[in-house]
Amino acid sequence: MNITLENAQLRLVVNPEVGGSVIRFDALTQTGVVALMRPGSDDEQDPNQLAMYPLVPWSNRIAKGGFEWRGQYYCLAANLEGEPLPIHGDGWQRPWHVISQRHHALHLELYSNEQPPFDYRAELSYCLVGNCLEVALSVTHLGDNPAPYGIGLHPWFPRTADTRITAPAKGVWEVDKAQLPIEWRRLEHEENWNFSHRKTLPDALIDNLFTGWGGQAQLEWPERSTVLTIDTSPPMSRYLVFPLTLRLIFSVLSR
Repeated sequence: MNITLENAQLRLVVNPEVGGSVIRFDALTQTGVVALMRPGSDDEQDPNQLAMYPLVPWSNRIAKGGFEWRGQYYCLAANLEGEPLPIHGDGWQRPWHVISQRHHALHLELYSNEQPPFDYRAELSYCLVGNCLEVALSVTHLGDNPAPYGIGLHPWFPRTADTRITAPAKGVWEVDKAQLPIEWRRLEHEENWNFSHRKTLPDALIDNLFTGWGGQAQLEWPERSTVLTIDTSPPMSRYLVFPLTLRLIFSVLSR
């Protein structure tokens, strides 16, 4: 069942059953509704066709289909058609449970132990405060032995010819054909991928992780007179850009 949060300036529609995903996020302006994220349909079951979803217990792909941790190897199955490697964990593919709901706020939780060594409880909340959307995601490990975690958010934004992005970073990871990182390079002398100052998106394919980020970014759509500011707290240190539409992944690692 879809849940709608709304105040005088914003509207957010969430489907807890589909990975706790946001279906759409809109500004309510005097001239009409403005989509701030790429809108999805109410009955869509694929989070990748919606506006945003959580990443837990890890973000992005895991090479070789698994990893070694404290002397033990953990094998993880591929979980997305067309992707040979496990990607984004399982939180985005599982139903979340509603803990509390108000007209402007929603609190969800998820328990999962299907992918050892991950045995966790995750909490996800959405809250509309004035002209801001506050999203909080946390994970608590429940297993007897420690495990590494990576959490983040996977929003999709509309991409138009005039879209501008400002997101200062120090470096970027080059990737191979499997979209796995192979080499890090500095951005200080880079033209196409240096988003330190207001810049259009490159025409060529980009699906890369940027590091040394301070946790703040700005997206602009001049033709729509729309500006969206992103502020993470505590500051996240990395983001990923994939602008077929405009996908930004914000992630943080924890243990």
